[in-house]
Amino acid sequence: MSTLPITLPACGESATVRIELYADDSLEACAYTCNVHATLASAEIARAGLSSHPVGMAPDVHRPCGYVHVFPTGTLADPAELGHPRWCDRHDCQRRGQHRSRARHTDTNRPEAFIADVALVQALGPTAEPMVNLTSVEGTAAASLVLSTGQARVLRYRLAHLLDVAKATRNDGRGHAR
Repeated sequence: MSTLPITLPACGESATVRIELYADDSLEACAYTCNVHATLASAEIARAGLSSHPVGMAPDVHRPCGYVHVFPTGTLADPAELGHPRWCDRHDCQRRGQHRSRARHTDTNRPEAFIADVALVQALGPTAEPMVNLTSVEGTAAASLVLSTGQARVLRYRLAHLLDVAKATRNDGRGHAR
């Protein structure tokens, strides 16, 4: 794991600075540089749209200037190297027969008729496409609906429209949208 969407300076001298690379508040990689290349590397990282946070090196860590470690769970990781899509939770995929993202709960902070979760799923085959899995749970009963990403995209727009209509109707009080 040593690839980035940019090329950082590298002289091979002993690194004295570790630069943490962040995308959307997620630690994606660490780049190691000498003092001479630290500022230039941080500028390249910023041009790539990533945040850089230079920190000192632990005394027992030895890396050459230019060495990069990309974390396998980040968005910069190459999913082909890992065998998992970037969003996969990497938990028991072979047994489940599918990759699965972490479930997103639709908690409204008030009592609801049932619990609803949404997650991405994808079969293990090389040509499989991601799908959206909606799961509802009431007591011990559960039901799932799997949609293509295209269907989920259309559903997102339809739900937004219906919520806008419901909000307008609620504001009018007579069932007429203003």
